[in-house]
This record gives sequence, structure tokens and C-alpha cells, in this order.
Amino acid sequence: MGLPNVDEAGVRSLESSAKWRVAGRGAWYADARFKRPLHASRDPRAVRALLCASGVALERASVLDVGSGTGRLSAGIRALGARWTGVDAAREMLAAAARDADAGAGTRLVCGDLALLPFADRSFDVVVCCRVLHHLHDERQLELAARELLRVARTAVVLSFWDRASWPALRTRLGWKRAEGPLGRVSRSRASIARAFALAGGRVARYRARPRWLDQQTFALVKKEPPPTKEQRMTKEQGR
Repeated sequence: MGLPNVDEAGVRSLESSAKWRVAGRGAWYADARFKRPLHASRDPRAVRALLCASGVALERASVLDVGSGTGRLSAGIRALGARWTGVDAAREMLAAAARDADAGAGTRLVCGDLALLPFADRSFDVVVCCRVLHHLHDERQLELAARELLRVARTAVVLSFWDRASWPALRTRLGWKRAEGPLGRVSRSRASIARAFALAGGRVARYRARPRWLDQQTFALVKKEPPPTKEQRMTKEQGR
């Protein structure tokens, strides 16, 4: 999952995405990665809460799940009455999702990369991106991802990232917890997330997280800001 190994001045390279494409990885993710019920329900619960806070009428709304993996968010999103489309760069993960009757029934699965999502502008009411952004190592990668997510969204993006201010992230920086290495997952500050999405035309409206000493996985609701009017652009230019 994540940005593909396609070079655009070094921005779109993400070697760690290869680990999701190996044989058997999809089955492992579907069956073992979130084996404990409490662990399995945590992300879907957070995503549903922020979708409900988005202000979108979710009955028959279109939701794109970027980095959808084996489709584990599908049931919770469809339970809200929304139509779910999953997109992932790893065919192995999509094959596991297609084998799951719950994830595959009445849904759409697409193979595609976050760097260039295969959808037109404003194709979906809301876009979800869970457990993907912490695989991006470069700030320009993050800005590119924010731009693509907001491009295909009409109103909002629900995302997750690793919070740099969390206790687990601090333990890693202090050397009290083993680091994942140069291709491992990356924590970021809330300010850096807000900045990347602001540059792409979005505003962080709400965060949702467990206590920071327990978990660094943090969720955010980003509202898509309308483009400036002609008068606003002129006022900005005059103020320079």
C-alpha cells in the first residue's frame, strides 16, 4: 500500500510497499493481523465516528477506501448506508478482499496507487485512508498523498497517522523501543499533517485518538475547503 515505486524526482518511491505484494500476505492480513476482536474493531469504530461527524448524509453516500487492503473497513462503512469502493496497490490484498463474502458483496474493488488514483476529481463524497500515511517517509510524499486524497473527495477525508507526540513514538526516539529502520513506519506531528492537507486545500476539523500513552495511531477528519472566490484572490493579492 502507499505510493508506488515510480520516481518523480524521488517523491513517489516507497520501497516498503513491496511487502504487501508478496504471496500469502493478503491471507495473513485478513486472518492474523487483527485477530483479537478488540484490536480488529478499533479502526472501524474510529472511522465510523468521524464519518458520522463529517456532515455528509451517509445514506447512499459514496466512500472511497484508499489502501483498503482486505476490505476490513467495508462492513462498518456499509452499515451506515454508504456505498463502499476499495482501492489498493497490492493485488494480493485485493484478492483476499474478494474472497471475503462480506467485503465483496455489493462492493467495488480497484487496483490503483495513491500517487495517481484512477478516479476523476470529486468522484466520492468522502475518502478514507487508514494505516497508509505512516508508510510515507518524505514530507513531499505526504503532500502528494494529501493532494490526491482531496482531489477525488467532494467534501472530506478521514485518515489515520502515527502521532509523534505519543508515548510509543517518544520511547522509540529515546531508544527505549526498537526502531523499525529506514523502511519502517514513520510518526508525524499533528502540525505536519495539518500543514500537508492545508497545502492541498483541506482543514483538519477533528482528531480522534486513544490516550497518547497507549497508542500512536491517531485519526483525523479533514474538511475540503472551497476554492477562493475571485474577490478573495484579489484581496489576497492586494495584501501582499
